[in-house]
Amino acid sequence: MQASIPERATEAAKSHAYGCPLCNCGADSEDDIYCHLLVSHRKSAVVGALLERVGNE
Repeated sequence: MQASIPERATEAAKSHAYGCPLCNCGADSEDDIYCHLLVSHRKSAVVGALLERVGNE
């Protein structure tokens, strides 16, 4: 069984006010991007991107 992502949190979103830091997914709210990250990306990819971003600051 696979969790479904709300339509507004997919690449088909009309408004891209918020974007996923790991792919080209756009969404209308931070909550939608959070949900997208939880459902669509592995924890290791999220942590790796975060550590890379923090290391560059």
